[in-house]
Amino acid sequence: MRKTTYLILLLLIGSFSAAAQYTSIPDSNFEQALIDFGVDSEGILDGQILSADAAAETNLTVINRSITDLTGIEGFVNLTSLNVSYNNGLTALDLTANTSLTSIDTEECTSLATLNISGLTNLTSLHLFNNDLTSLDLSTNTGLTSINLRYNNLSSLDLSANTVIESVEVRNNALTVIDMRNGNNANVIYFRADFNPGPCIMVDDASEPNLAIWTLDDASSFYENDMDCPTLSVGTADATAFNMYPNPVKTTLYIMSSKPSAHVEVYTITGKRVLKNQLNFGQNSINVAALKSGVYLVQFSSGTNQTFTKKLIIN
Repeated sequence: MRKTTYLILLLLIGSFSAAAQYTSIPDSNFEQALIDFGVDSEGILDGQILSADAAAETNLTVINRSITDLTGIEGFVNLTSLNVSYNNGLTALDLTANTSLTSIDTEECTSLATLNISGLTNLTSLHLFNNDLTSLDLSTNTGLTSINLRYNNLSSLDLSANTVIESVEVRNNALTVIDMRNGNNANVIYFRADFNPGPCIMVDDASEPNLAIWTLDDASSFYENDMDCPTLSVGTADATAFNMYPNPVKTTLYIMSSKPSAHVEVYTITGKRVLKNQLNFGQNSINVAALKSGVYLVQFSSGTNQTFTKKLIIN
């Protein structure tokens, strides 16, 4: 009888352990915030919360809690709203598991350099004010209606897949190209891209009357075709230090360099790097046959950290 009772107890304990599943929360400040706000029902700072507690949350706000690691956020599978503003030590955030999100706010997360929101088709509002982003892929966020990316370090932005976007705030970046050819230019009620280095604004129709309300820098202009966007250059390197031909090119690009040591990088017009090579003094040959036809930006850099960018057309 005692043996039978003992076996039953073991089975019950085993069943309870199997049922109690946990999500790891390694950042103690993150877990403490979850305890303080009643999300972590166990109330114990032990590096984990019940997965059921995470799944039960639909709105999560953890502002100014000195969080540096949001590992565990992937367990909050039913979140529709996330606000992690003023967590200045946060450097990276992956929200690809949180597919129900409709709004994200990371205001004043000044160290946030990497944000992955791929596949979040329900996302409508994105507030990333004063982060440290240098690139951002919004190609799968087709439900976006409003973005605030002011005070980042973005050099290009592709909104061509965001066909319902209505509000665009991208002031105070390093933008040289913004692609707004999304078929919705007539319905954009707010657009500010001033305080950037005179970006090319790619639009569906440069004669669209609604473009008159968009705020740009004096150096910015509207363009419909990639090839019309002027050559972009930064830094102070002498343009004659690098000479590339032929342009347009099909398979082999030749680059003459007067620098003893340099590098060349090829980017799409929206800022994705597709090729990188070291350059030697004299003639160099670069195979570009694998690149798709279109317009690219070729950036040259020398050992003195000077850079120069030229436009390349691949047939």
